[in-house]
Amino acid sequence: GPCGGPGEEAAQALVAYLTEQSDAVEPIDVDEFKRIAAMANGAPIDWSMKSEEGLPLLHLVVWNECTPPDELTEVMEFMLAQGASPTVVDEDGDTLLKATMALSEEADREEGSAEAEACKQMHAAAVRVLIRCPEQPIGEEEVNSICGWLRRHIAQSEHAAIFEALKARVGQAMVDKAWCSEELLAYLERLVYEVKGCIDPEQIQEFIRRGADVRAKQHRATALLLAVLNPYCSLEVMRRVFQLMLTASPEVATMQDGFKLMPVDWASDYANIAKQHGLAVPNPSVLLALMPEIVACLPPEMDAGECCFKTLEDGSCPAVPPKDAPATRFLEGQRVVCRVE
Repeated sequence: GPCGGPGEEAAQALVAYLTEQSDAVEPIDVDEFKRIAAMANGAPIDWSMKSEEGLPLLHLVVWNECTPPDELTEVMEFMLAQGASPTVVDEDGDTLLKATMALSEEADREEGSAEAEACKQMHAAAVRVLIRCPEQPIGEEEVNSICGWLRRHIAQSEHAAIFEALKARVGQAMVDKAWCSEELLAYLERLVYEVKGCIDPEQIQEFIRRGADVRAKQHRATALLLAVLNPYCSLEVMRRVFQLMLTASPEVATMQDGFKLMPVDWASDYANIAKQHGLAVPNPSVLLALMPEIVACLPPEMDAGECCFKTLEDGSCPAVPPKDAPATRFLEGQRVVCRVE
């Protein structure tokens, strides 16, 4: 509305009320919220108005973590029906959907306390409202993010309602594929960090058949990288696992993690990975399996970081072949294709 008009005054009063309730750790009163909104007298409310901390009104509602899920749902649906946009961003550039999922992650750092679980129930209610809102973009990226958030942070009892809302927006196939990718990540993570056991190639084949994407990430680690980080498998098993994954998606071998490293970089560090798992003997299977499968499955223009590794401790290649070394695979003067960094 115009400067100082009733729509702007109502928005300012709502910002003040929501800030006051959060500061006092008091829930939002739905009737009081609607009474303040009615001060606009029919003029459009400036729902994008932000608090001093840079939080838009919708964000402020969800930041009040002591409002029960039903009341939160009613307030959010009221705001969205009145023209509040779910795509407004906070000062960090995060939409409400992204910010809400980040709040669940923060709540989980509190060791799964009862308060944290109550907060996450509220986050689940907020995400449900957003998914149902036609102005909230829901595509493959959002579906993947929501499924990852569900698996890692939200109680099983909340899943069905969110799946139902997602399927109503994008259809069953996209949701099933995203959830299958999450199940693949969970399977690989459980084997390497909890079970400390070998991957079953038939399980990997079944996940891929059901639509799992091996490029799916958990904490910026793809399914392929989680397989590379498993030091408990034989060469034969890893050859088959990598063959399945790279045939399904060759480019996954080129994807960097949060440390800007590719799967080959981690595979070449197999001795350190063994140490981290307390293993007395390093297992080079991941490196010995990954390199030939990269050569076999990736087109020549796709760079997965494959290279000749250092063979001496000082980082140089020996000038004279070691004793009993096999014959070289090519002779001087023969044409060879190589990648130069």
